[in-house]
Amino acid sequence: MKRYYLLILVSASLRLSAQEQKSEVRLADEAYARQEYAVAGSLYQRTIEHKGKRAPLEYFLKLAHSFSETGNYRQAAGWYEQIVLRADCPAGTYFDYGEVLRNMEAYDSAKVQYERFQTSNPDSLALKAAALKGCELAVQWMAQTPQLSKLEGMKELNTPYSEWISGVVNQGLLIVGNGYRGMNLNDGFESKPETDKRTYQPYYKTYIYQQYSQGNATMYLESMLPKVLKKYDYHIGPACFNSTEDTLYVTVNEQLRPAVTQKKGTMNGTRRLALYRAVKQDGNWSSLELLPALNIEGYSSSHPVLNHDGDLLYFVSDRPGGYGKTDIWYSEKQPDGSWGKPVNCGNRLNTVAAETFPTFNEDGVMYFSSKGHPGMGGYDIYRVKGSKGTWETPLNLRSPFNSGADDMGLVLKRNGYEGFFSSNRAGGMGSDDVYHFLDPAYFSRLDGSNTGTTGSNTTAGNTNGGNAITGTTNGGNTTAGNTNGGNTTAGNTPVKKPLSPEALEQKNAIEKLHFLYDFNSVVLLPESRKTLDYVLGILKQHPDWKLMVLSFADNRGTEDYNLDLSALRCYAVIDYLVEKGIPAKHLYYKNMGEGYPVNPCKDGVPCTEAQQRENRRSELRIIY
Repeated sequence: MKRYYLLILVSASLRLSAQEQKSEVRLADEAYARQEYAVAGSLYQRTIEHKGKRAPLEYFLKLAHSFSETGNYRQAAGWYEQIVLRADCPAGTYFDYGEVLRNMEAYDSAKVQYERFQTSNPDSLALKAAALKGCELAVQWMAQTPQLSKLEGMKELNTPYSEWISGVVNQGLLIVGNGYRGMNLNDGFESKPETDKRTYQPYYKTYIYQQYSQGNATMYLESMLPKVLKKYDYHIGPACFNSTEDTLYVTVNEQLRPAVTQKKGTMNGTRRLALYRAVKQDGNWSSLELLPALNIEGYSSSHPVLNHDGDLLYFVSDRPGGYGKTDIWYSEKQPDGSWGKPVNCGNRLNTVAAETFPTFNEDGVMYFSSKGHPGMGGYDIYRVKGSKGTWETPLNLRSPFNSGADDMGLVLKRNGYEGFFSSNRAGGMGSDDVYHFLDPAYFSRLDGSNTGTTGSNTTAGNTNGGNAITGTTNGGNTTAGNTNGGNTTAGNTPVKKPLSPEALEQKNAIEKLHFLYDFNSVVLLPESRKTLDYVLGILKQHPDWKLMVLSFADNRGTEDYNLDLSALRCYAVIDYLVEKGIPAKHLYYKNMGEGYPVNPCKDGVPCTEAQQRENRRSELRIIY
């Protein structure tokens, strides 16, 4: 009798287990359909562990894809490694496995999997060719990675979650992030922010990060326009402002939870993105309004960015008429202030894969991220010249700006050598981290690979083997040229004109000036700014004069490092003068390094700190 009841209990238990298992799979399928990959992956993994080898191949595929989508590349690779050993492995899995291996920068192994991927689909063949070429190029680029003056994660911005820079405003940097939700900012404190089940992280919000000077304590973070944006529950951002910062364009997630319906065994349920606008009038911001001209029912529109003139709005969409998963589109501003019908940017820029994260740093030049052009893996950052539907061939920014992981959102400061980008590469604090870089040779290296100037004006002459900076982020005006030991300016020897006694006195006064720097610093001291204000007054009296900035370092550190450091000091002076209205094309520089001390302080000679300080200086020369 006991045995009979035991059999009944075992049978009931098995039936209950089967029902629970079926329910768990159903939940996994629904979460997967909503792109809630963190939830789906956890459920599929539990199901596979329970069923073992009896688990359908579909569960393994969805589990591996869920890990890939949440950036857990090693876990994804482990499951793909098992799948490709099966006789029923779908052909596309080899490509997916190659993608994950490329994310991990295992390029030789990735090539093996890409080669195993056989298809007759033209789009798939194009992706395979780009992936194989990307593997070959990545190995070359990593072997030729330039040494930047600075490349580091921003500890003051990065969290264990995800943050990235989306643009700039007069007040500072625009940030999209989900790691600040628990901070007590200007919109209050969230003790338990709602979690996005796609990643098990909080939803994104938009912020402004103000930074007066690097290393200064006067840095702060605040939520952007909380009275306008706080009522939205899901992802918010990225956003952009017009030049006068009285019109906001922002990406907002659909607020309704997507319904998951089942038809003929398939499921779908995606929360879409839409573009909204708010306008500031009489000091007050309006509520957000949906932009019907830029949105289309059933498809996403996101990542708005304006060109420098503000008459073109670029954005990302998966709408019909594109070339791939998501494309970059543009809309022209109409005479009445509305936006015209969106137009695709064309197949020189867009590919059969995904393009996203557009930014503008120089006039007529777009930066964007893509998975379809040959690259190092994941999203790579590209730079391309053009406008509307006419573009040149995109230029991959290579290592160290790109990696096997997702790299995106490159934003330059006006000085043209300092900027930010985001990446989920190994070694960061969280999912996507913000990286800050200083690169004195930024534009010269780019133009060495992609001929032509980066702005609307040409640069000053350069006699140092290509170290001139050839563009800025300021409406296409170029920064000062670097003559570094040469006397050529603007490509020709300048013709001297006789100066009046008063002008000669002013010239001599400027050339007697010098100002100093703290150790290993490029920050202008208060007294240096006062000196430059005096110089500004004279330069504005002589609009035809040009100025050469010469900067020096003390002998501590390597010669190469000090040469870069002196260049950055030149840029600090140039930045200040440009901000005050001096045309960048009138400014030149020589980075002198440590080789011209004003005292006996050379290598091997003991010196006091006061003597070292005398050598950390900038001087000025007038060109007329």
